[in-house]
Amino acid sequence: MKERGINNTFKKIIYESSEMVFLADDTYPYNIFYTNEAFDKTIGDKLEDKTLVGLGLDINSYIFSEELIVSFLEQEFVFNIELPQENGSNYFLFYKGKEMRAKGMPSKNESRLFFKNANDIIGIGQENFLTWISDSIRDVLGYIPEEITNVELCQFFHPEDLHHVQKLLAKVRNGITTSHFEARMLSKNGDYVCIDWNVNFLEGVFYAVGRNVTEEHLAKERMSWRNDLTKLGEVVSKSGVWEISIPENKMILSEGLFAIFELESGSPLSLEQTINYFLPDLRPIIQKALTELMAIGKDFDLKLRIKTKQAKEKWVRIIGKCQFKENQVSKVFGTIRDISEENDLLSELGLYKEMFEHSPESILISDISGKIIFINQEANHKLGIVLNSGKPYKIGDFDNRFAIEADWESHIRQLANEKNLIYKTQYTNSDNVGIHMEVNCSLVEILQVKYIVSFARDISERVGLEQTLQESSDFLLHLTEQVPGALYQFVLDKEGQMKFSYLSPGIKDLLGIKEGELKDFNDISLAINKVHTEDIALVLTSTVTSARTLRPWNCQFRVKEPLNGHFKWVYGAAKPEQLENGDVVWYGYLTDISDQKKFEENLKYAREQAERASQIKSEFLSMISHELRTPLNAISGSVYTLLQDDHTSQQASALNTINFAVDNLIIMINDLLDYQKIEAGKLTLDYNPMNLKEVVNQVVKGLEFHAKDSRNKLILDIQEELNQEVKGDKVRLAQILNNLITNALKFTNNGEVEIVVRLNEVIGEKIRVYFSVKDSGIGIAKEHQTRIFNQFDQIQHSFSKKYGGTGLGLSITKRLLEQMDSQIGLESELGMGSTFFFEVVFEKTKKLFIPAPQKENVALLPFNKIKLLMAEDNDVNALVLGKIIKKWGINYDRVNNGQEAVDAVKNEKYDCILMDIQMPVMDGFEATRLIKSISNVPVLALSAAAKQDLIERIDQSGFTGYVSKPIDASELLKKIKEVLNHS
Repeated sequence: MKERGINNTFKKIIYESSEMVFLADDTYPYNIFYTNEAFDKTIGDKLEDKTLVGLGLDINSYIFSEELIVSFLEQEFVFNIELPQENGSNYFLFYKGKEMRAKGMPSKNESRLFFKNANDIIGIGQENFLTWISDSIRDVLGYIPEEITNVELCQFFHPEDLHHVQKLLAKVRNGITTSHFEARMLSKNGDYVCIDWNVNFLEGVFYAVGRNVTEEHLAKERMSWRNDLTKLGEVVSKSGVWEISIPENKMILSEGLFAIFELESGSPLSLEQTINYFLPDLRPIIQKALTELMAIGKDFDLKLRIKTKQAKEKWVRIIGKCQFKENQVSKVFGTIRDISEENDLLSELGLYKEMFEHSPESILISDISGKIIFINQEANHKLGIVLNSGKPYKIGDFDNRFAIEADWESHIRQLANEKNLIYKTQYTNSDNVGIHMEVNCSLVEILQVKYIVSFARDISERVGLEQTLQESSDFLLHLTEQVPGALYQFVLDKEGQMKFSYLSPGIKDLLGIKEGELKDFNDISLAINKVHTEDIALVLTSTVTSARTLRPWNCQFRVKEPLNGHFKWVYGAAKPEQLENGDVVWYGYLTDISDQKKFEENLKYAREQAERASQIKSEFLSMISHELRTPLNAISGSVYTLLQDDHTSQQASALNTINFAVDNLIIMINDLLDYQKIEAGKLTLDYNPMNLKEVVNQVVKGLEFHAKDSRNKLILDIQEELNQEVKGDKVRLAQILNNLITNALKFTNNGEVEIVVRLNEVIGEKIRVYFSVKDSGIGIAKEHQTRIFNQFDQIQHSFSKKYGGTGLGLSITKRLLEQMDSQIGLESELGMGSTFFFEVVFEKTKKLFIPAPQKENVALLPFNKIKLLMAEDNDVNALVLGKIIKKWGINYDRVNNGQEAVDAVKNEKYDCILMDIQMPVMDGFEATRLIKSISNVPVLALSAAAKQDLIERIDQSGFTGYVSKPIDASELLKKIKEVLNHS
């Protein structure tokens, strides 16, 4: 060691030192060449590589340090260090080494202090005795550690708990590692202390931590005693508490309510089941009260009758309350008390004491002198009263209204007369802070002792709001006094209370409020009482909806007239606003709309009268058209038969004139009926597949004779592309073209009428088709061109004499095109002719028109072999029709009604039946239905009504075809041939 610079004199001292010392080379890997005894015991003997590198040191990190920390086997050691250049040697010197602490653990001194100051008992032991225990045993059980270690533990456990502890020891022997239990331990002063033990077992040693839970047990016992006492109180006082679980609509009942309803304890009960225990005529009342409580937070206090599970009837008093959270009803609760046998008020107060304690309102009970004998939690919170402090309190100490004794005495006298008073006042609490309150107090007498019960509600926020509004309302007050109707401000506070905070003077006239009543008219129930009973639900539900959605409120309802007891109509509107404190405020107005309602009633009556007049007009037109067709039928048929007989040329001319007049009359009747249908909104379009080119050709071909008669040339120009099938109303399209072409021929003489039909546009599966009718006639002046489409309007009255007609043709054409989503256009110059044009969009049917093959001529039954049955009640029509049929050489039988027609078919065989629709005894529809049930004979319908009105019934009744009156003989013969050819 000498050559290494260590003096042998100090070797023994250094080697035996309690501080660690070692030396290491100054070259890598820094071999440790000297160590003392303390270093070897702590580190050296466990070090495999005796170098600084093996020790995990980077010596370069400590070149400028005088102290370093060595981490070894999860322990930390601190050393002083001297570098080679500092001591003039060629080695590193580490000295004054000592253990810092185990890594992540407190030092021994810290551990000792921890166990010394721990509140819980901490112990270590084996089998059934402790080998070590913390000093906290002194504070918990009063023993010093030596008195409880190395002794039998069983003697310290309560005899009733000892068996459980012994069972635990048995489980330990069977391998249990952890346990938790409570046991009573004997303290040094002889009392038992309840200890909550957590015990871990490891290799025959247990580690226990115990906590004193005696106070918790006492608290539980007190709570259990209080709950038992409450249940007993409910039984004795025949009452109970309920709560509704809003999401599930379940009733939560206290034990007292199970007794009242005579139910098994704990039986689940839904809201609906609870309501069904009330008598049937009272269920709507409780249903309404609960609905309003859950929806808008409206409290209730009701006395109702129930029928219990055992069918026993009882009178109960049910009270409902709620709590609000974020402007929504969050909790609904209340009480039910059996009041079949009325108890005195003291018993009632005792019964409801728990409920009073949790009431959201301050409740104070005082004797006749004003001395306070009871307050609830809310009153204590507001005022800071401590009744059990020994200090007496009087109402006048807090209520400024009764600061003077004489005022209190006056209050008592007033209560004696009225029994109940509601007033506003200001309470001053123990901190000398003023609180605005609304107090509802009652004078009650129990066992000849008088008490005053006061319910006080904090209205500071509302008063503050009223004061703020009052300060800024001078101008608005004057303005609102002049506004007709009434302005108001309505408040729904966070507790669910609804009040009018402002009403303008106009409310007096509107609701019939007297001058002195206005200042107290703030409760919504007072206003609701004015509303017609049928409108109350509408007013309330619309108000609730506005409160929930914060959307504007508006409503029309009736209120009572103050003088005559009648009702007048009122319109109300308001806009809600939610304040920061959670209140919802509506700003709105009410106004009398009785005159408006009367006007609406008059308007409704006028509309009904107009509709009735329109209906009468329609019925008249339908009736008169039918009546006109009947004589026209006789005239037309007679002319036809006369034309078939021998006649002179002069007679032929006269007969043709009659025929022309009949045709014109029929056209006018048809125009009137079509116009009447359009006006009544009964004319509908019937879209069916049709060939456009074929329809136009048929119309033009049908008017060729008319063109020849008026010495005009009729020209048709239609594209071949339109020889295709589309969906449209064939009848109405033909009517439009017929009207336009007939008009053109009427006002043209020795000229031309050209019909042009073009494909303008293809739009997917639809086509747009252009139609025009151009004539070279008299033309129309510019100033008259808009008038010609008006109903019953012609340019000059002389036109009606010269050209005839109703003036409805173009009006009907215009209205029909409008139903087809089209418009008619006109280009005309006086003396130069006119052009009417329009466009219609048709839907294609994806089917090209293929001309049907011509049928081969089938030999008809000879006319003299045909036998017809004519059902016609009108003798003139039957005579005319009979002459026509005889001219053809056809035999026929005639009957006067439908019943005779049915009987005739049963007795005779006929080839065809001509059936009038309107007949006495049995009409043509019923007769045809019965005939078709017994025979296949074809039946042709004959009617003066328009086919469109009858087509559905004609098809349903089984008619083979239809011929309109006045009967066109050629059309009738054509129909007879068709049905006989198909039979």
